[in-house]
Amino acid sequence: MCKHILNAQVAIRAACCKKWFDCAECHQELEDHPLQKNIEMVFACKKCKKVFRKDITDYDESDEYCPHCDNHYVIKAVTQESKEIQKFENLVKEVKQ
Repeated sequence: MCKHILNAQVAIRAACCKKWFDCAECHQELEDHPLQKNIEMVFACKKCKKVFRKDITDYDESDEYCPHCDNHYVIKAVTQESKEIQKFENLVKEVKQ
Protein backbone atom coordinates (compact mmCIF):
# COMPACT_ATOMS: atom_id res chain seq x y z
CA MET A 1 0.00 0.00 0.00
CA CYS A 2 1.32 3.42 -0.95
CA LYS A 3 1.90 5.90 1.85
CA HIS A 4 2.17 8.80 -0.62
CA ILE A 5 -0.97 8.36 -2.72
CA LEU A 6 -3.56 6.78 -0.46
CA ASN A 7 -6.05 6.09 -3.25
CA ALA A 8 -3.66 4.73 -5.91
CA GLN A 9 -5.63 2.77 -8.50
CA VAL A 10 -2.68 1.20 -10.33
CA ALA A 11 0.83 -0.03 -9.67
CA ILE A 12 3.56 1.08 -12.07
CA ARG A 13 6.35 -1.14 -13.36
CA ALA A 14 9.66 0.73 -13.34
CA ALA A 15 11.49 0.31 -16.64
CA CYS A 16 14.88 0.64 -14.94
CA CYS A 17 14.63 -2.29 -12.52
CA LYS A 18 11.48 -4.12 -13.70
CA LYS A 19 9.96 -3.87 -10.20
CA TRP A 20 6.43 -2.78 -9.29
CA PHE A 21 5.73 0.39 -7.30
CA ASP A 22 2.61 2.29 -6.30
CA CYS A 23 4.17 5.64 -7.21
CA ALA A 24 7.43 7.29 -8.25
CA GLU A 25 8.08 8.39 -4.67
CA CYS A 26 7.92 4.77 -3.49
CA HIS A 27 10.57 3.87 -6.10
CA GLN A 28 12.76 6.77 -4.95
CA GLU A 29 12.57 5.64 -1.31
CA LEU A 30 13.20 1.95 -1.96
CA GLU A 31 15.79 1.93 -4.75
CA ASP A 32 19.33 3.26 -5.06
CA HIS A 33 18.95 4.53 -8.63
CA PRO A 34 16.79 7.16 -10.34
CA LEU A 35 13.52 6.17 -11.96
CA GLN A 36 14.09 5.70 -15.68
CA LYS A 37 11.61 7.63 -17.80
CA ASN A 38 10.07 5.80 -20.72
CA ILE A 39 7.43 6.63 -23.34
CA GLU A 40 5.66 3.33 -22.67
CA MET A 41 4.33 2.77 -19.17
CA VAL A 42 3.24 -0.58 -17.77
CA PHE A 43 0.43 -0.55 -15.22
CA ALA A 44 -1.31 -3.17 -13.08
CA CYS A 45 -4.89 -2.27 -12.20
CA LYS A 46 -5.57 -2.70 -8.49
CA LYS A 47 -9.25 -3.45 -9.15
CA CYS A 48 -9.03 -6.28 -11.71
CA LYS A 49 -5.31 -7.13 -11.19
CA LYS A 50 -4.65 -7.13 -14.95
CA VAL A 51 -1.60 -5.56 -16.57
CA PHE A 52 -1.75 -3.09 -19.45
CA ARG A 53 0.57 -0.76 -21.35
CA LYS A 54 0.11 2.88 -22.35
CA ASP A 55 2.11 4.99 -24.78
CA ILE A 56 2.31 8.39 -23.10
CA THR A 57 3.04 10.16 -26.40
CA ASP A 58 -0.43 9.16 -27.61
CA TYR A 59 -2.43 9.57 -24.40
CA ASP A 60 -5.95 11.04 -24.27
CA GLU A 61 -8.89 11.18 -21.87
CA SER A 62 -10.10 7.68 -22.76
CA ASP A 63 -6.71 6.32 -21.61
CA GLU A 64 -7.54 7.27 -18.01
CA TYR A 65 -9.47 3.99 -17.63
CA CYS A 66 -8.28 0.41 -17.29
CA PRO A 67 -8.89 -1.29 -20.66
CA HIS A 68 -9.99 -4.48 -18.88
CA CYS A 69 -12.44 -3.32 -16.19
CA ASP A 70 -12.96 0.39 -16.96
CA ASN A 71 -11.62 1.43 -13.54
CA HIS A 72 -10.85 5.17 -13.65
CA TYR A 73 -7.25 5.21 -12.48
CA VAL A 74 -6.35 8.84 -13.24
CA ILE A 75 -8.02 10.56 -10.30
CA LYS A 76 -7.18 13.33 -7.86
CA ALA A 77 -4.58 11.91 -5.50
CA VAL A 78 -5.43 11.64 -1.82
CA THR A 79 -2.29 12.16 0.27
CA GLN A 80 -1.79 12.35 4.00
CA GLU A 81 -1.38 16.10 3.63
CA SER A 82 -4.62 16.48 1.66
CA LYS A 83 -6.45 14.45 4.32
CA GLU A 84 -5.16 16.81 7.03
CA ILE A 85 -6.21 19.85 4.99
CA GLN A 86 -9.69 18.37 4.54
CA LYS A 87 -9.98 17.75 8.30
CA PHE A 88 -8.98 21.36 8.97
CA GLU A 89 -11.48 22.69 6.40
CA ASN A 90 -14.25 20.60 7.96
CA LEU A 91 -13.35 21.91 11.41
CA VAL A 92 -13.49 25.51 10.15
CA LYS A 93 -16.94 24.85 8.64
CA GLU A 94 -18.19 23.43 11.93
CA VAL A 95 -16.90 26.42 13.90
CA LYS A 96 -18.59 28.86 11.49
CA GLN A 97 -21.98 27.20 11.95
